[in-house]
Amino acid sequence: MISQSVPASRKIGKGRIIELGLTDLAVRSQLAAYKARIAGSYRAVLPEDIENIPVDGWLSPKIDGELWFLFIDGHSAWLANARGTTITGDVAIINEAIKIAAIFDGKIILAGELHANVDGRRCRVGDVAAALKSQEIEAIDKIAFSAFDILQAPGEQTGYSDRLDQLNDLIKASNNLKIVDTRAAQSHFHIKKVYEDLVSSGLYEGLIIRSRDGMIYKIKPSHTIDAVVLGYTVKSDAPDRVRSILLGLIHPDQSVQIWGACGNIGSDGERKALFDSLQGIIAASNHRYASETGGLYIFVKPEIVVEIRVSDLQAEKSDGTPINTMSLLFDGRSWSSIKQNPNASPIHPVLVRIRHDKSADSVDVRIAQIADWLSASPDNEAISVLPKSDLIRREVWTKESKGKLAVRKLLVWRTNKSSVSSLYPEYVIHWTDYSSGRGTPLDREVRLAMNEETAFHIADTIIAENIKKGWEKR
Repeated sequence: MISQSVPASRKIGKGRIIELGLTDLAVRSQLAAYKARIAGSYRAVLPEDIENIPVDGWLSPKIDGELWFLFIDGHSAWLANARGTTITGDVAIINEAIKIAAIFDGKIILAGELHANVDGRRCRVGDVAAALKSQEIEAIDKIAFSAFDILQAPGEQTGYSDRLDQLNDLIKASNNLKIVDTRAAQSHFHIKKVYEDLVSSGLYEGLIIRSRDGMIYKIKPSHTIDAVVLGYTVKSDAPDRVRSILLGLIHPDQSVQIWGACGNIGSDGERKALFDSLQGIIAASNHRYASETGGLYIFVKPEIVVEIRVSDLQAEKSDGTPINTMSLLFDGRSWSSIKQNPNASPIHPVLVRIRHDKSADSVDVRIAQIADWLSASPDNEAISVLPKSDLIRREVWTKESKGKLAVRKLLVWRTNKSSVSSLYPEYVIHWTDYSSGRGTPLDREVRLAMNEETAFHIADTIIAENIKKGWEKR
């Protein structure tokens, strides 16, 4: 199951961390499916909404770490994450787990938080990320694993209560191998008291309530982030109203990283006022960014700072791959893309207010505001020149009706950027639909594909759905 000869490996103390060291695809799929299921079960709850949580489950602190899995099989043990990276060898956590292997027969897979033991403050995800990059034995020995669930173990577990009991039978807490402190939730008053003791005091980042119906409630205080507005989209039924805004944070080198989008921006009047402000500062950009509905953001000059409230931030996708977004440079007139950097995207963002008292600089809208959520540091080696894309297909149709001209256009691009980063799609399909007689004259759709066959199939489907009788090809 474990490959010891994978080239992408390195020492951590007396052990090794191996990229794609878990070669069993079925097991990797099992881990990824578990992570996706857990992520899909989470519901963010603010402390003031505790009364709305059902009191029929288990209460535990939320440890700020990374989800990993501990494997114990025969007389060996190792750690793996959902991406297939493994930790093996003479490492304190592994040595503690081998003691379990000597007592219990059969294969065991435990889910838990990989985190770092730190002094004087609560641990943060950046602590374990830094420790995993270190080769110092002292740093590696601070890495701990706190288990909270069982994926596989001898015997029958009919519910979480059984799995929790078996966890307590398996693990006798040590400095590096522990069980997340889990107790029955007794009442809303009890939950509030534990929240005050563990979260308000600063010991942990939040609380987890695991309900008997499978829902998982994450109770954390909301956070506010100051960000600069990079662009906007408009409402299809009201083109003079902002539908959503694109937000950025600024690095010390003055590059601006795309942070995320926010569509919860207030009343129609507030959307209109924001549209009026943004329309006057439109800027060109060689980078395109599509909204969830497929419309492209209109980029603007980095002048307007907003305060955004979020329930949480997310640095990884549900499959365990890191979230990366583009960093851009503004030269006073237009935006140009630089490279992808690690990001922690906003969850449930809400526009609180426009910060007229703040400037769009690396102090007021600094990237460091989200540093605690990042599991990796930005790569300072920027890619200054990206390969140019090739236009491999272009088709245009027109139709005249009642003296008004309508235009529909298809473009297919080969990006040529996959050699730079796997984060870029191989192909981009862009559909434009313009009709001056409509309430919303211009509609656009952007689709992505990883090979030419798929790109052309998408293009052909769009044409079949949109080009009917009366359209003339140009």
